[in-house]
Amino acid sequence: MPSEDAEFHKAIKEVFLRYPEAQGKYALSSLALENEMGIDWENEVGVSRVEDRAIITEFVDRKSVIRMQLCLKWNFDYTECLHWMEAKE
Repeated sequence: MPSEDAEFHKAIKEVFLRYPEAQGKYALSSLALENEMGIDWENEVGVSRVEDRAIITEFVDRKSVIRMQLCLKWNFDYTECLHWMEAKE
C-alpha cells in the first residue's frame, strides 16, 4: 500500500472488504500521469478504446465527445466523468 495518503487508502480498503463483490469490478486509480500531462479536467476528457491487447486513451475537448459512451472514471463525488470508453455500436 502506498505510504502517501495512508488513511485514505485504508478507508478505501475497508470499503472493498465490506463489498467483496465489487473487488473484481473496480480499482483505485491514480491521476498522476494525467496530472503530469497537464490535463484540464474541466475542458478535457479521456476517451479509450481497446486495440488488440492495448488500451489506447486520448484526451479530447469535452464538448467534442458525442458518441455513445460508458464512464470509466468519475471525479471524487461522481458529479463529472473524467474518462470515457466508447460504447460498442
